[in-house]
Amino acid sequence: MRVTLVNSQVLDGNNVVPPLGLMYIAAVLEKAGHDVQLYDADPEYHDTIVREIKEFRPDLIGLSFLTVGYQKAFRLMKQLKKELPDVTCCAGGVHPTVKPEETMNEFGFDFIAVGEGENTAVEACERLEKKQSLAGVKGIMYRENGRIIDNGGRDLIKDLDTIPFPARHLIDMGPYLKPPGIIRGHADSNQTTVVTSRGCPFKCIYCGSHNIFGRKTRRRSVKNVVDEMEHLNKTYGMKGIYFCDDTFTLSPKWVREYCEELKKRGLKIKWACQSRVDQTDEDLMRVMKNSGLVQLDFGVESGSEKILKVLGKGGHGDRTEQIKHSFKLCKKLDIRTLATFIIGNPEETKEDIEQTFSLAKEIKADYTAFYFLTPYPGTDI
Repeated sequence: MRVTLVNSQVLDGNNVVPPLGLMYIAAVLEKAGHDVQLYDADPEYHDTIVREIKEFRPDLIGLSFLTVGYQKAFRLMKQLKKELPDVTCCAGGVHPTVKPEETMNEFGFDFIAVGEGENTAVEACERLEKKQSLAGVKGIMYRENGRIIDNGGRDLIKDLDTIPFPARHLIDMGPYLKPPGIIRGHADSNQTTVVTSRGCPFKCIYCGSHNIFGRKTRRRSVKNVVDEMEHLNKTYGMKGIYFCDDTFTLSPKWVREYCEELKKRGLKIKWACQSRVDQTDEDLMRVMKNSGLVQLDFGVESGSEKILKVLGKGGHGDRTEQIKHSFKLCKKLDIRTLATFIIGNPEETKEDIEQTFSLAKEIKADYTAFYFLTPYPGTDI
């Protein structure tokens, strides 16, 4: 069958992060024999996208969006339904997963894919192609005879190596390669994102990633990850990889094996990742640096021990001292750093905010970003 997948972008123009989630869905659907069209929908070009989708004549349209992009996604789906009133429409991703029934009713979707979507998408398309009901398809909430039926959750994919590489060939990679690129300060803007794991064991109250991928971490094999990096280097000329795992360094053993494999293959690729100050040490940082690491991103969040505990980021001992130590190590090893902070937290006082500003000044990250706390659906706030 003909399937159109659309990621509704949040920002207008110059998006450097391709929609990995939908590209994985596209890859498994292509593997299952379906004809797939994929859009990372910049709001500036909605009219053009709708026209091209209409020309493609899809049997199914799937839309993915975040809570922060709700209004833009709603307007896009309204346009699509006006031009293609008889096409089956569904949604997936973070917001539809945490608010499935509400999303179905407000957008008029025929069904919602809840949670991790690859196996759900393949089974749902198989049913639809055979003109069969979606009854019993796990991970689906659907509409039948005016009623909304919840089929219950689907088991998470145990072996991530069974999922094909993202279908990057379905989109123009050019727009994502504009300077400065996703790795800040890296001279070559030929960079892209890769994910090596799913699931996060930590319980930060502002994060909702567990709604899709669960609390238990599942990780691809080192070989599978480096194979993808080699493919990106040879096929697209990628010189930089940003790993967008929630915490790349959760398994030091895996990270060391990965670094060794990179050196073994002679891959000259610069890379960056997200980590935590309690999940790195000097020895591991050296190993990473020697295999091409150029930047570590840390969610520092606050300079107040009290607020760190409120956010679920507190640990054993003095966390702010751990933060200072990690940033000193990065400077010592010439690893660039990004520090992100959150303002407007529960129980936060002026004194707590001043402690945050003081810590930000002291650690002197190469890049610093401040955000206001936002209580998104699916988080513990």
